[in-house]
Amino acid sequence: MIDDLDITERSSDGHLDVAVDGRFAGVLTPHFRHELFGWTALPLVALGIAGLLALLIALLRVPGAEVVLPWSSQSFFEKGLVGHVTFAFVIWYMGVHGALTVLVTAQTLGPNNDELTGAGILIGRTGLYGAGLSLLLLLIPVLGDLGVPSPNNYIPVLVHPLYYAGLTLLAVSLALPILRLLMILRARRDVEPVTLGIAGAGVIYLIALACVLIAWLVRPAGLDVEALNDYVIWGGGHVLQFANTVLMLCAFYLLTRVTLGETPVSGRVFSWMTLILVAGAAAGPLLYVSYQPGDPAQRMMFTDLYWYVLPLPSSVVLLGLLALLVRRWRDIASGPPEVTAMVVSLLLFGFGGVIGFFESSVDTRTPAHYHAALIAVTLTFMALYFALFLPLLGLRTERRKLRTWMYCLLGAGQFLHSLSLFVAGTMGVARKTAGAGQGLDSWQKITSLSVMGVGGLIAVIGGVIFVVLAGRLLLAQGREGVTAALSEAGESPRPAE
Repeated sequence: MIDDLDITERSSDGHLDVAVDGRFAGVLTPHFRHELFGWTALPLVALGIAGLLALLIALLRVPGAEVVLPWSSQSFFEKGLVGHVTFAFVIWYMGVHGALTVLVTAQTLGPNNDELTGAGILIGRTGLYGAGLSLLLLLIPVLGDLGVPSPNNYIPVLVHPLYYAGLTLLAVSLALPILRLLMILRARRDVEPVTLGIAGAGVIYLIALACVLIAWLVRPAGLDVEALNDYVIWGGGHVLQFANTVLMLCAFYLLTRVTLGETPVSGRVFSWMTLILVAGAAAGPLLYVSYQPGDPAQRMMFTDLYWYVLPLPSSVVLLGLLALLVRRWRDIASGPPEVTAMVVSLLLFGFGGVIGFFESSVDTRTPAHYHAALIAVTLTFMALYFALFLPLLGLRTERRKLRTWMYCLLGAGQFLHSLSLFVAGTMGVARKTAGAGQGLDSWQKITSLSVMGVGGLIAVIGGVIFVVLAGRLLLAQGREGVTAALSEAGESPRPAE
């Protein structure tokens, strides 16, 4: 079995396809298998819905689309954008967070799960089913053309009771398995690095919820609906990115351990990087005490948390990953397709980080930056499905070429999409607009946004392949959990008999 306490050495075999991490093999009881299946299926459904909305949004930006498509471009664009962000990033990220939380909870308790009482099972089921119901509540206003779009940062919303109810239910539903994990870990002194990372992401998530609640309680008077939404979500949204960063680093740590047999940094270093990010996020609630509500300095301080906290721990792990991939470059072609996914993700994340230094809050350079970074994280989560989630559910596929094309299409398409958006932004094309509102008064603007549409279409094709391939596996009959650990000889795990 692969030892996670100090695993910077190379394992005996790095060429296993859809191998199962030995630390998770055999720990999924029927209850945890049910939870993992649900938390794996939920974000997949959300991503499928987001992909359809993304295609429509990309088409609406193409010059002349308002003449061909049967919608009012700007109206549908705004509501479709809100729905796309919610399903593609909020539900998708939170769903993967839920799946990872279930896995490390099962791994911590072990195969017998003696500490999982009836209350623990109830908490798990309530969280899972609540998240499923929240998806429906969030979808109804988008499809029903209800509410008014509030395109604030991080979590745009539709101003409608059903939408607010859906967001609240989703937030509480993920908090439940996180709190269960933290309660289980409270008396444990020796926590392995990935478990510590997922628990740390959970703590940051709870801190983000606290920021949203505090912001609502101290909100300035006289704000209109859109300004109020932006103020309430701004701080919590910033803190939530710390949780997403930890999840991304955990995904890379797990993927390298499964596909290459070693990790980008030692377990001790990884644990310290996680704790630094948790400490940085913990400063969020204090900013509401240190500044008057609505003070622009408070708003800037949340942004400064990125500059002064995020770079160091992220760079340590990502540079370790880069060094590992360079050293093991032969395994990029001969190893599992998920190694390719890591390469594509790392390149896209680096590109998004570079153009982030030149972003503007009013033009399309901003979405160019964050779309590249967010899709890079999405790529790592997609790879987790085929390297960990699905194999643990006993669901495998040998479609190596298709998986490789899937990762490359999504990464290349998003690179083209973000690059074109960035170029358009340098020419003054405004963000969050469509059709005639974009002010396409030159052939350069028209060309850049036309290329952007092509890139968006390519990326959507990669996403569709993922949803269809993973969805078909989840719908397969005879789901059996994998119980065999990796042998010293590098044999593939076997499904339970």
